[in-house]
Amino acid sequence: MNYLITGATGFLGPYLIKRLTANGQRCRCLVRHTSNTHELGSLGVELIQGDITDPETLKGIAEGMDVLVHMATLGHVNNYTVSEELFESINVQGTINIMNEALKAGVKKIVHCSTVAAMGICRDNPATEKSECIPHHAYGRSKLKAELALLKMVADHQLPATIIRFSMIYGPGDTRDMLKLARLAKKNLFPKIGNRSKLTPLIHAEDAVQGILLTAEKGRDGETYLITNPESIPFDSIRNIIEKGLGIKRIPLYIPEWLGLTIASTCEKIFTVIGKAPPVSRKNIESTLADRVFSIAKAQKEIGFQPAIDPKKGLLETVTWYKKYGWV
Repeated sequence: MNYLITGATGFLGPYLIKRLTANGQRCRCLVRHTSNTHELGSLGVELIQGDITDPETLKGIAEGMDVLVHMATLGHVNNYTVSEELFESINVQGTINIMNEALKAGVKKIVHCSTVAAMGICRDNPATEKSECIPHHAYGRSKLKAELALLKMVADHQLPATIIRFSMIYGPGDTRDMLKLARLAKKNLFPKIGNRSKLTPLIHAEDAVQGILLTAEKGRDGETYLITNPESIPFDSIRNIIEKGLGIKRIPLYIPEWLGLTIASTCEKIFTVIGKAPPVSRKNIESTLADRVFSIAKAQKEIGFQPAIDPKKGLLETVTWYKKYGWV
């Protein structure tokens, strides 16, 4: 099988490509001229320079490809440093651009990687694919708009595409949220905010790859599948697991919810003025305080998805990896 992959140089990309190439699959990866392709270079993949926001650079990229896995995105860490228009340019129009190429080339199957951020803080517990989506920030809004644009192409042009929504993806090599939390914990700057459970959904990168491959094989066109663990874990448990992996034991600073939200709002305003991403924002705290629980019953039933890595073990493995390579 021939796979076209966007977002190949992101955190999840190498996990997917290593699995595919180990199984004898051919991978063509769309990369920008500024992308660090060092890790991909040793995997024997075809690298094509282009940009999903520039249709001219995409011409012919999908020719001869059987499957498109679209992971390229402008992520949530940029919520306070870029405009809503830039989110839409990359996450919405960029998605339309690459889908148009897939249509022209007759790609047989498309897996569009989205996020539970497109759903926001759901009223349902657990939330399902049918739950009302109320995105909580610019990133989430753009991801929902991309989903809707893709579904229109499915309806209007028979685009053979399926959407998967990931929760927070973590694992060794993750430079994003989990690394930030590990560094905060090491400095004893990972507070306990309020007394609510703050149930948090996680998915290990290896299980995320399983979700992609099962969707490519069995996912129904025009459908959406939630890809996460069947149970969310308390946010404070994440801190405890991280500390265990670091070999430390802290008494966390307790901060009432109202104070945490006030601090986050102030931090957000200051960092926005200086043009940098705040280490924490009010919406981050609001999302953290909410119980976010998602049902994977549909993915289990229709594509056979079943996560293999317990988050408690996976988080411990990830933090141990950070220590081994001097990241914390």
